[in-house]
Amino acid sequence: MRAALFSGVQDRLQVGIGPLKAWLFPKRVYLQLEDQAITAMALEGRRIVWLETIQLPVGLCENGEPIRTDSLGDLLGDLFVERGYAGARVDAVLPAAASQMRLVQWPEGRWPEDPERTLALHENQLRLRMPLGYLDLHIVDFKQEPPVSLLVTVPSSVLDKWIEVCLLAGLSLNRMEAAKTCVCRGLLAMRSSVDVSGTLVLQLEHHRSSVLLVEDDIPRYERRLPGVEQPQELQSELASLMRFCRQQFSAFNDYSLCLHGSAVGQIAQVAGLSELFDAPWQIVDPIAEGWLVNISPEFGMQPDGSSLALLWGLAATEVMT
Repeated sequence: MRAALFSGVQDRLQVGIGPLKAWLFPKRVYLQLEDQAITAMALEGRRIVWLETIQLPVGLCENGEPIRTDSLGDLLGDLFVERGYAGARVDAVLPAAASQMRLVQWPEGRWPEDPERTLALHENQLRLRMPLGYLDLHIVDFKQEPPVSLLVTVPSSVLDKWIEVCLLAGLSLNRMEAAKTCVCRGLLAMRSSVDVSGTLVLQLEHHRSSVLLVEDDIPRYERRLPGVEQPQELQSELASLMRFCRQQFSAFNDYSLCLHGSAVGQIAQVAGLSELFDAPWQIVDPIAEGWLVNISPEFGMQPDGSSLALLWGLAATEVMT
């Protein structure tokens, strides 16, 4: 009788130890949020132990903003439970369309006592899509003379909705970062052997692409582009971009090209692309570089390294320490 009693207690303890362990030691997952899909990646050290992309139904997320937070939360929550990551601690890359950046040179050549007030006084010069009062601001200070800072802005309503999605999914949100800052962090680890002053980072995706000009590790210019599914439009936009950059930025006298994104393998569809870029180029592939290791995860897909640049930039600070 006594043995049976303690056996029941032991059974109940065994049943409860899983949720208790998950609560005390939550797993870490990195998320790449996009309008059309969400990609989840879990690591053990540098080893990929879970990598999976789920396609989102049309209308759940538009221009980087969740439209149906309840549906998105249920979708993510069910996925994490099924894969054994319930209650995970999450770091996320916001959709590129959710944020914008501006390079700020402070008045009088010195760091102001109240940066946000100074920005508000010069708001018209920033040409932001929304007033500063409706934005969450993140300022990255570059140690240069005169002082230069990168202003990254996200609409507060968009940020609140993504936080709500994570709460509805039962996830513990650790941080969210803009795609631009993740790209720059990933480039710092690459350090091309080609000695150039500027880097043009071209992200090629099926639905929408983007480009970021980085000079001396500082992002100088960005532009959204058509996706690879629109090759003629993409080629036209790239030609216009090259003319603009050669006129406006000294880095284009000496630059390299970095490619990443899920559609890099379809680059041949963009007619004349090789003629547009008369520069050394390379594909940003964290697996090929050895920054991340594929161990054929039990769940998910075989990693395409060129599609992991943003997630690598998000995880790099943790993985490289």
